[in-house]
Amino acid sequence: MKKLIVLAILGLATTLPALAQRDPDTYEHDRRYCASGRSGVDFNTCMWRVQRDREERYERREQRAYEREQRRDYDRRERWAEQPPPPPAYRQWDTPPPGEQPRLSDMQQRALDNCNLLAPRDQPRCRATVMSTVR
Repeated sequence: MKKLIVLAILGLATTLPALAQRDPDTYEHDRRYCASGRSGVDFNTCMWRVQRDREERYERREQRAYEREQRRDYDRRERWAEQPPPPPAYRQWDTPPPGEQPRLSDMQQRALDNCNLLAPRDQPRCRATVMSTVR
């Protein structure tokens, strides 16, 4: 009788941590598979292999997620390190030829440069407005 109680306690002591680690349905599925004998090895070896395979898959999944995050961070840093594209060289009918460029104040030059940030349809009107303030 004492042996039976010891075996029952030992059985509980070995299965409770396994149940606590993962989903009970998964554990039950693994237990049934290993008990069926389809694995070709004894029950304990089968359970050990199944658990090890699950842990390795989890670790590989975690490693891939970590590598993906590192690659995203690297790409983000690379994009910030790139030189911005040069501003487009606009040559419109409302700006005089380069030899006849009027002298612009700092504020007027900034306003003219900011015209490039507007939508393309609004840029000519913006440039015309800035150039109308030039003497």
